[in-house]
Amino acid sequence: MIFNMAKLRSRDRSFDSITFFMILSCLLAVAGCGATGSNMGKVRGKVTLDDKPLAFGTVVTLPRSGRGAHGVISNGAFELGTAGNSDGAVIGVHKVAVIAQEVAAGGPEGPAGKLLVPERYTNPETSGLSIEVIAGDNSPELKLTSP
Repeated sequence: MIFNMAKLRSRDRSFDSITFFMILSCLLAVAGCGATGSNMGKVRGKVTLDDKPLAFGTVVTLPRSGRGAHGVISNGAFELGTAGNSDGAVIGVHKVAVIAQEVAAGGPEGPAGKLLVPERYTNPETSGLSIEVIAGDNSPELKLTSP
């Protein structure tokens, strides 16, 4: 049996990104100190890829301390939530990841769908993206570029 190693490595990276995102999401759901309104800021932002709104995906944040936030991207717009939907994010600087994948055939047991953003953006440690959340309203723009 002959294996195409480039194809296998490519699948492993997609799997690694998905695994990382799932683990990060679980950690964000249970980690950090309980966020309250006094140390939170509302975050409603935009995500573009090569100056075009990203149709769908997820934004995940990783603050220096406290609980991270997440939000669903729809037509280039997102709103972050920490303890609940759209309740904002902890005040401070957050590293950011953006994950967007094609829907794969075969459901959850099927192969991972193709990444729609460059892989570097799927990890807050490698994305180079950050958001500074202040008290009140925040409107960050996350500008992604293709290699």
